[in-house]
Amino acid sequence: MNNYNYLNYNRYNNRMKDDFPFSKMNNNQDLYSPKEGFEKGNMFSNTYSEYNGYRPQKLIAKSEQEENLLNIQAICFATHDLNLYLDTHPNDQSMLMLFNDYKRKKEELLNDYEMKYGPITVDSSSIKNDKFNWIDSPWPWEVNNV
Repeated sequence: MNNYNYLNYNRYNNRMKDDFPFSKMNNNQDLYSPKEGFEKGNMFSNTYSEYNGYRPQKLIAKSEQEENLLNIQAICFATHDLNLYLDTHPNDQSMLMLFNDYKRKKEELLNDYEMKYGPITVDSSSIKNDKFNWIDSPWPWEVNNV
């Protein structure tokens, strides 16, 4: 571990108040859960500061599909934010372990979503070589509850 390791992967995180499916993965006291970090735009609680009293809104899904997308967006954000941290702290093994955990969880959530609802991106692994099923899912304007 480097000398600047102020984050300890083994401490318990008392900030885990939501029931996000993988919030228990984060045992770090100085990190927000992926969902809370996504809402605030920062995974690191010790560097977060509100902008002129702005309070982030709680993101509330209206359907199971929206909830799954929200979970994917949150874990992607958490992975990206930890990636930025690791760019400047490459020897922090505890954060690397957490980054790898989040990467695995992201792949799991993406696979689950694509099995239920179809591909999210045009280069998705759920697109079959014999059929271009990217266009099979409803487009955003075709969804009834928009």
